[in-house]
Formats: sequence, structure tokens, C-alpha cells
Amino acid sequence: MLKEKKIEIIKLEEINVTTLQLSFNIAWTMDDKTSVINHILRLTSAKKLEVLEGADLYSLRVKIADNEFFLNFEEYSHACWFECVSEQDICGLPTLKQLLL
Repeated sequence: MLKEKKIEIIKLEEINVTTLQLSFNIAWTMDDKTSVINHILRLTSAKKLEVLEGADLYSLRVKIADNEFFLNFEEYSHACWFECVSEQDICGLPTLKQLLL
């Protein structure tokens, strides 16, 4: 199990206007997702609204200020990214990026 204090975001990449991919200083697995989620929620002061879990994808719908995002974890690629829930949430992506830096 990862220790939350050791987790750091080392790279943020805007994939497109609705998606922000995160890279970490640690190699994480889906077993570590709780520690990674807690770290991200603490950094952003996000409110968890809903959990969506599939076979290889784990998503949280979160609210940050007035915007909603999906925080996604994909098991096979070990990818983690934020995605705007709607087009109205695109304006919140720069704020989210600042919170994560």
C-alpha cells in the first residue's frame, strides 16, 4: 500500500480541451487507487459525488468549485486522468490544473 505523503504529481498533460492526464512519481496499481484518490482529493478539495466501477475502469465523479469532473483510473495502462463531465465544465480545467501543480 502506498503512503499518501510519498505520492507526487510529476506531469500534467492536456490531452484535449476536456481531458487532463496525470503522471505520478510512483508506479501505482489499482490496489493503490485509494491512496492516489485521497491525495488528489486533498490537493483539489474536491467533493466526491459518485463512484462508477467497471471491469478495468474506475471513475469518480467529483465537484471542484462549480465544475464537475470524472477522475478516471484505467487498470491495464495504469492511466489516471480528469475529464470534464459536460462542456460547461471546460472553463474549470485551468483552475483544476493550478490546484494540481
